[in-house]
Amino acid sequence: MKIVKIDSNLIDELRTANISTNMKSLESCEWIVLEKNEEGIEGAAGMGGVFHVSGIQIAEKFRGKGIGKKIQNELINECIRRGYSFITVFNDPRNKTSVQLHDSLGYKKLFRIHYAKNIVNDVKGIAFDKKGRLFIQLLRFFNTKTGTILLAIALKMLHSVFPALIIYNEDGLPKPDIKWIIKNFEKI
Repeated sequence: MKIVKIDSNLIDELRTANISTNMKSLESCEWIVLEKNEEGIEGAAGMGGVFHVSGIQIAEKFRGKGIGKKIQNELINECIRRGYSFITVFNDPRNKTSVQLHDSLGYKKLFRIHYAKNIVNDVKGIAFDKKGRLFIQLLRFFNTKTGTILLAIALKMLHSVFPALIIYNEDGLPKPDIKWIIKNFEKI
C-alpha cells in the first residue's frame, strides 16, 4: 500500500485499471491510498476538496476481499497524520456495501440530499479534534428544511466548481434542481 499524489500518469493508470472509468472523483483528489499487486491496481481511496471529501473505488475482481476497509482505514490514519480536523464522504444510501464500510469506520450521518431524480447521498463525517467537531456540527444544519433550502441554492450557484469543493467530477452530472432538492428533503 502506498500514499501518492495525483498526477496525469496516475490518472492514466487508474483509467487503464477501470478504477476511475465510472467514478472519476478520485481524479480530483489531492492524494490517494493505492493498493496494487502484480496484476495491477486493486483499489484506491482518495482525499481532496475544501470539505476533505474521501472517495473510494475497488476494482471489480477485488471486491468483497476487505481491500476497501484496509485502504479506507489507511486514508483515515493518513488524514490524522497530516493534521486534518475532519473528513467527509458522500455515501449513496442504496449502496449497502459502501454504507456498511463507512459506518464500520466511524463515519456519522450528518444529512441526506436528494440532489436529482436518481442521485441521493448521505453526507457523513468524522471529526478528529475540537475544530473538526465544530465543523461537523455546522454541517448538521443541512439536516433541517431551512438548511436544505440554503444548500440547494448554494449548490446551484457553485455547480461549476464542484471538483474543487467536493472532488465530484462525474460525467453527465445534472445541474442541481432547487425545487427537487427541497421537495425531497428527508431528515435523517
